[in-house]
Parts: sequence; C-alpha cells; structure tokens
Amino acid sequence: MSADLFPDLDHERAHLAAARRARDRMIERLRAVDPASAADEITKEYVEVTVADALEDLRGPGAGDFFGRIDTPDAAGNSERWYIGRRHIEDDAHDPVVVDWRAPIAAPFYRATSVDPLGVDFRRRFTSDDGDLVAYLDEHLDDPDGGSVAGGIPDPVLAEIGAERSGAMREIVATIQAEQDEVIRAPIDQVLIVQGGPGTGKTAVALHRAAYLLFEHRGRLARDGVLVVGPNRAFLDYIGNVLPSLGERSVRQATIDELCIPRVEITGVDDPATARWKGDAGRLAELEQSALAAITPPSDDVRVPIGARTHVFERAEITAWLETAKSGTSPINERRTRVTALAKRELLRRTGKDEDWSHAAPLKTAISRAWPTQKPAKLVDRMLPGPAGRRRVWTRADQLLVDEANSLLNGSPFTYGHVVVDEAQDHSAVALRVIGRRSPGASMTLVGDVAQSTTPSGQERWGDVFAHLSPTGVSGTIADLTIGYRVPQPILRVANRLLPLTAVDATESRSVRNGGRPPGWTRCSRATLDAAVADATRSMKARHRLTGIVASAELHDRLGEALRAVDLAPTDHLHELAPHEVPLFGPEDVKGLEFDGVIVVNPHEILAEGADAGGSTPRGARLLYVAMSRAVQDVEFVTTAPPPDVIAP
Repeated sequence: MSADLFPDLDHERAHLAAARRARDRMIERLRAVDPASAADEITKEYVEVTVADALEDLRGPGAGDFFGRIDTPDAAGNSERWYIGRRHIEDDAHDPVVVDWRAPIAAPFYRATSVDPLGVDFRRRFTSDDGDLVAYLDEHLDDPDGGSVAGGIPDPVLAEIGAERSGAMREIVATIQAEQDEVIRAPIDQVLIVQGGPGTGKTAVALHRAAYLLFEHRGRLARDGVLVVGPNRAFLDYIGNVLPSLGERSVRQATIDELCIPRVEITGVDDPATARWKGDAGRLAELEQSALAAITPPSDDVRVPIGARTHVFERAEITAWLETAKSGTSPINERRTRVTALAKRELLRRTGKDEDWSHAAPLKTAISRAWPTQKPAKLVDRMLPGPAGRRRVWTRADQLLVDEANSLLNGSPFTYGHVVVDEAQDHSAVALRVIGRRSPGASMTLVGDVAQSTTPSGQERWGDVFAHLSPTGVSGTIADLTIGYRVPQPILRVANRLLPLTAVDATESRSVRNGGRPPGWTRCSRATLDAAVADATRSMKARHRLTGIVASAELHDRLGEALRAVDLAPTDHLHELAPHEVPLFGPEDVKGLEFDGVIVVNPHEILAEGADAGGSTPRGARLLYVAMSRAVQDVEFVTTAPPPDVIAP
C-alpha cells in the first residue's frame, strides 16, 4: 500500500539510512581527535570542550534524521537536492547529507510558496513514526496547479500541531511557518517585539530564534551569552528542554527575580495599587534623583596645608567638580573618581608636584564626605514609604528597585549578547529596565500579547516598552504573529469575543485548526461545585492525558480535596507528570502553558476580577482570555452561574 501511495519511500528510507551512517562516521572521526596533541594547555582544553559538545549534538535525538527536502535548480539547470534536519550531517568528503534547519539554504523550505517559490521547484515534507519514514507530502512549487497545499497548511504540519501534549514544550523545527521563520531569522542587532495571540507560537518562535542566532553568531554569543527570561519557574520547567533539543545547552533560563542583585529577603506582598506605584517609570527617575541628591558639597571651603603653604579650595570650586562628575554616564559610585581626578589636576597645577596629592588628606576627606559610596538596598529604603531600616518588609517590586539601584550605583553585574523575554507585557517599567540593562547592546527579542497583560503594572502599548528598556530609550521593530496553530478555531472564536473588553488594541488571531468543538458547559450549585469540577476533570482526563484546571486561587484547597477524593492529585507543574496528577493553576499563573484539555472554573468570577459587583473588568477579560486559550483540544466551563453573555453558547 505504501509503495502505491509513496513510490519514492524506499529511496528516501535509503537516504535516511545513509545519513545515519554518515552521522556515525562523524562520531568516529571526532572520537579519534586527540586533544593531547595540542600545542598548549589552553588549546587542549578548547579542543576537548569543542569535541565533547559536537559529540553530544550528534548523539542527541534526531541527529542524522530529516523532516523535509527541497529541490533547487543549479546554474546549469540541473536539480540540487537538500534534506533539512535538526543537525548538520556530512559525508567523508565533507559534502552535506543533511543541512541544519538554521542554514541559509534551508530558509526556503519554510517560506517558499507557488507565488514566490524562492528558487525552489519542489518541496517534500516527511512523516515519521518511531524513527522510520512512513509517508510524505509533495508540493510542486514550479507548477501552480501541481499541489493543493502551497500557501496553506500541509497535513503533516496539522497532525504535528494537533498531537497530544506531553507536559513539556517541544521544538517546532519541522512545522515552522513562513511568518514565524521571518521572526526567527530577523537580524540580531535590534530590539524586536513580537505580538501574538494565543497559540501563534510566539514562545516557540522566541526559543528557536535564540537557537538560530547562536548558530548564525556562534563566536559572538558564545562569548557574550544568551539569556531567556520567563514569567515563573513552572513555565521555565515547561520550556526547559526546547533549546537543549536543538543542540543549545549554554543558554541561561531564569525568572526576573533570579536575575536580581543584591538579594533582599522577600517576605511581603504588595496590594495592586502599591505594586503599580512601585513599578511605574516615575520610580526610575526618582531613584536616580535620590542617588544624586545624596551627593552634597562641603559646607565651607577646604584648607589643605602642604609645606609652608595652605591651599584653599573654595566650596564653589568643589561644587563645580561635583556637578561635572554627576553629569557623567558611568555608575554613580564610580563617578567619584572623576571628582578625585579634577582635584588632583588642580592641586598639581598649584604645586607642580604629583606627590603632593599624598599630603592632601583634608581634600580627600571632603570629597569622600561629599560623594559617599552608596548601597543599593539603603538607597531604595530611603525612597520607599513605610517603616524603614530593619523594619522594612521587602516585596518583589522592592527587589526590582534594589537591582536597578545597584545598576545605577555600581553597574549591571551580568550582561548578555542577546536577551529573550517571554510574557513581556506583564513586566512593569522597572522590571523592563532591569531586563534591558542585561543587554547593553540592545539586542533583544520580547514576545507577548497585550490582551493578556494582567499584572497591576503591566504594559498595554508596546511603544512604551521601548522607552522603558533603557535610560535613554531604544528603537526597535514590532512584528505581528496572526495565525494560531494551537487553539482550535471553535474555541478561539469564543475567546476572541473577549478582546473588546480588554481595553487594549489587539488583533484577533485566526486558527488553522478548523476542527473541534466549542467550549462545553457544566452548570452546578455552589454546594456541588467541587464535586462537579472533579467529575469534569476525570471525564476530560479520560480523553486527554494532559488535562489542567484553571481556577481562582481561593478555590484551590477545596478543589484539591475533591480531586483527591476521586484518586487524582493536584499539582503546580507540568513537567514529568504522574498519570494521576492534574495541574491546578490560577488564571494569572497559567500563561504560556498548554494542555490538551482545560477545565475553567466559574468564568463569571474570573471575568469580574476586581469589579465591585459583578460585571467585567479589563483585567478580568484578559484573565479569562488567558484561561480558555490554553487548550489544544477541549475546554469545559464548570460554573455556578449562567454563562456570561460575551461567551455564552
């Protein structure tokens, strides 16, 4: 049957076998390298590390395999054939057998259409099962009538997109679409903001962009590093295997809290109004003003006796030195060296002797008192309202201010060649400054969706983000991802009804997955809510192994007991779930995650988040939008009230 439907299958399987043999010979050649023959110890260590990394790549999953093929005509009119895979594989003559998906020759595999074939005559997409090629789909891009999917979404891609989730994000190298590929391969030297609705693949695109940039700028980024900033540890665990699966293991992945230096002990939680105030851009200006205000000229002239003569340095003269140094751009604690340099130059002008500086103790003391060395936590402590000193109860927003204070006073301790930020819309102006200082070259990729901005001091306009990233602002580019691949259209259609209530200017996403059913509804009484959620979860889990619950935090303890009563166990992670475990999250914490089946509890309460009496709020609409757009297959609402009109069936 396969031979009839796929006449080239045996030939393609033979090429796969040849590619795997070539991979094995590459491994043999690398194992034969003797680092001991290096000229010096540094070179030996470099060879050892390079060979070890290459061997790890070639022994990794997917090395030697391919998922696509393109045929391009050469100058003589003959056809050249290129197989696209996760790793570069070459034969004994160093000719490519499989090309890395990040190589320039592979770009047309993702972007070519019959309207703009980009020099490609023919494209083939392979379907694999348990390591064996079982099918393929052909597109004749040089013939407008030769393929039914050119410009659309091929069946193998749809099958991969809709496959059951495992609890960990997968790489998408075989299913990258044209608009995603343009973002992935965008130039490195810019701040690129990627706006995308639910399921548009923005997180995966950001991670694959990091992998692409590491491939394209290996030397630069190996030296300067790459940082990925995620919203929480559960999210980072969820995406943790994507870059290693693409052969990139040296990327740092952290939450913004983990970046902060120096650390303070966080024991408090700000109310929304206070968090909004602390995260506002005004605090950045006030922090710098407070630091500079601590620099005060002496109250009187400074007298410096040297030998038989006393040199008088007038207060106005010292004040001028201070003002000159304050206008600098280096960290504030370091700018004092400029004052010292001006004082030494003036003393040398007066005495003509460099060594006289060692006798100028009164002047040195005056400068130290005028420009004290400041500590970050104390600077923030002075600026914040409430009990100060040891009685201060520090919060996460305070920690960000302390980090910014440290950068102002001492400079950023760790910087990177490129920074990737997910859920960027949820960061305050202060948080964005903390992140922006990690990329002094302003090489960044920020992805998010303003319709999912739910934190008190989050962003509602991407244009503001450019201004917050640096003390002088940065310029950049905004790219839009508009095609959804994760959420089925019947669910996305309902979720999109919430967008007018979010009070932000967000474009509706459209899904390529037209199949599926709209959200289901289970109505119950308040007394039976917990049991109804447990029953709905058990039913959903029978269909979808990875089923998650989204409910307000105050319901979690009750729902956990109800789940345990039916032999299910609530958990707060997705990674390596046991068969009986069910992730249970609040709508704020579920961002960026995905489940095959989702149970949303009391959507009317989520929609009314922050409202005085029922109704809806922009924040509530955004939270509900987040909650119901986590699904790859099904959504079920379990509710004690009638469906809100905006999402009613």
